[in-house]
Amino acid sequence: MPALLCAALTAIGFYFSAGLGDQWWLAWLAPVPILWFAFGDTRGWQIFLAAFLAYALGETSILRAYGGVMPVPVMFIAIGGPALCFAAAVSGARRIQRSFGDIAGMFGFATLWAALDFLSSFSNAGGAVATPAAAEVSAPMLIQSASLVGFIGITFLLGLVSAGLALTLRTRAALPAVIAITVFVLNAGFGYWRMSQPAAGTIHVALIDSDSVTGGVRKEDKVATMKAIDAYAAEIGKLRGENPSLIVLPENIAMLGASWRDEATAKLAAALRGTQTTLVAGFNTNLNGAQRNVSLGFVPGASAPAIYQKRRLVKGLETQYYTPGPGPAVLSNGVGLEVCKDMDFHAMLRSDEVATHPRLLAVPAWDFGADDWSHARVAILRSVENGVPMARSAREGLLTVNDRYGRLIAMKKSGADFSTLTGELPLDGVGGNTIYDRIGDAFGWLCAVMGLGLFALSFFGAKRDTLSGSKSA
Repeated sequence: MPALLCAALTAIGFYFSAGLGDQWWLAWLAPVPILWFAFGDTRGWQIFLAAFLAYALGETSILRAYGGVMPVPVMFIAIGGPALCFAAAVSGARRIQRSFGDIAGMFGFATLWAALDFLSSFSNAGGAVATPAAAEVSAPMLIQSASLVGFIGITFLLGLVSAGLALTLRTRAALPAVIAITVFVLNAGFGYWRMSQPAAGTIHVALIDSDSVTGGVRKEDKVATMKAIDAYAAEIGKLRGENPSLIVLPENIAMLGASWRDEATAKLAAALRGTQTTLVAGFNTNLNGAQRNVSLGFVPGASAPAIYQKRRLVKGLETQYYTPGPGPAVLSNGVGLEVCKDMDFHAMLRSDEVATHPRLLAVPAWDFGADDWSHARVAILRSVENGVPMARSAREGLLTVNDRYGRLIAMKKSGADFSTLTGELPLDGVGGNTIYDRIGDAFGWLCAVMGLGLFALSFFGAKRDTLSGSKSA
């Protein structure tokens, strides 16, 4: 009975914080019930099963967006993979705690969960999209540690705080909770200090989006595509009085035929004539003998748009149609180009920002409706890690403008009709200059070494009585 109750409580916590959940505060508490259960005297296999079940049930929130859209095997992996990592971290922490004591068990869970979250982020299918750290984007003050050690630092903190609370509840010893609360306060204090730094200036940006105005996406349809481009050009024209420095349209508005691509892009260029506005728009087209998902960047004074080719494609939905592009791109005025799924891959984004040092990112995107905030917040994590503001326009998602600290300057839900969002985006230097950019994933690898090392050593440590902390033969 305790196993089912603890699993249910943890599942509820993760359902409303991880995946499609949006209650950031629950992410700090969700692991506590199952960890309290794990730090008791229950058999190891029962703990592993309860932890796996708890996280898997919590992750079922993603079915609201992807169920019936993604292939069933993909959904099994999307739910079962993070659940397996969580269950392994819980079971490993239990073993470490029984061998080396409460504080070791507390850090054991934090390092193991962070390490497994980190290692799974190198998956070519999803990247870091499933990280529990994304839940904290709703509380920007708590995610500034990502600028030091990457998103994995947030997962570590979630694990450390929850394990400390669970151990104090289980053993009645105050020290684990005192450490957990102290670390939480220090992290919040750092976030408050970092976010208090003034911006050097602002840039006026506009996002334009429609869920229904598209041309032929999977096949050439010149008439429909030109009609869609004309509609977007008309919306761009409505902004002339505001003089935005940057306009971002969504991903994959239509397929541009190679024979009439220049004719289509000329319409968008004409809509910008006489302005100093940069336009970034998503399409797909054939380049170098392969179909590509692209972002076109129109810079004032340039004779033709720059073309960035999306590198990370959604398995099945995109990989059957498109070929990944070769590398990063930044416009002559410092606007960095990425497309939707690219933002899920922290290592690639860090490499991009270090190489190109953009002033801001312009990101056309296309989401799945119900995952609007869930996917937007993953992209926002990249802003904090690399210290770069972002304007992201997502069809069937959210139009968001955020600063380098992950604070939302403006946000609006897309719809069938045209949605336009404007805002003053704070700028401060260029991206790619955070401590995380300098040290890379050193902390992630450190967690892997420490967590797996403690787990390995636990096989040689003396077993302790869980409640009293005394050694036993």
